[in-house]
Amino acid sequence: MLKNLSPGAVLLIGALSLAVGWLAGSSASSSQLAPGAATARPRTGPRPLGSAASPAPLTRKLQERLETQPTRTPSVGRNPFVFGSRQVPSVGRQAAEPMAVPVVAAPVPFTPPLPVFKLSGIASNQQEGATEWTAILVDNGSMTFVKAGDRLSNGFSIVRVDETSVVIVDAAGLTQTLRLP
Repeated sequence: MLKNLSPGAVLLIGALSLAVGWLAGSSASSSQLAPGAATARPRTGPRPLGSAASPAPLTRKLQERLETQPTRTPSVGRNPFVFGSRQVPSVGRQAAEPMAVPVVAAPVPFTPPLPVFKLSGIASNQQEGATEWTAILVDNGSMTFVKAGDRLSNGFSIVRVDETSVVIVDAAGLTQTLRLP
């Protein structure tokens, strides 16, 4: 018979059995209470101050201890709940202090950042008995193969390439030397 049921029917039967079990469990827990407790409402509102019931023994001991110890006033210090007397600042002292004048720095002329050149390697080639050096440079993120006399970005040019270094000059005539690590 279970073979003939569709998956939707099986889910419906499972959900109904869970709901019935939940309802039966909640009704069983309420029936275990004292008779009439489920229908009685709890008392609300404050307890009367002059109640005839005696306080618990521990409460009575606490009251006795508080009555026998003298009350101490907290000292002014780091206690955040005790505030000292307010001190009014003197007027003469405020007038005597000079006003601070902000110092404005001189504007610095903007110099564009130098192009980033990185020497990755140096290769050599023998031509007609002479060694010709070629540098492998990274010029602002792009790899270039350069020789003496070649031009780079932003007006830089190669002055000399040798076995371990490359000399670069800019348009103003400033030179920098890149060396292999």
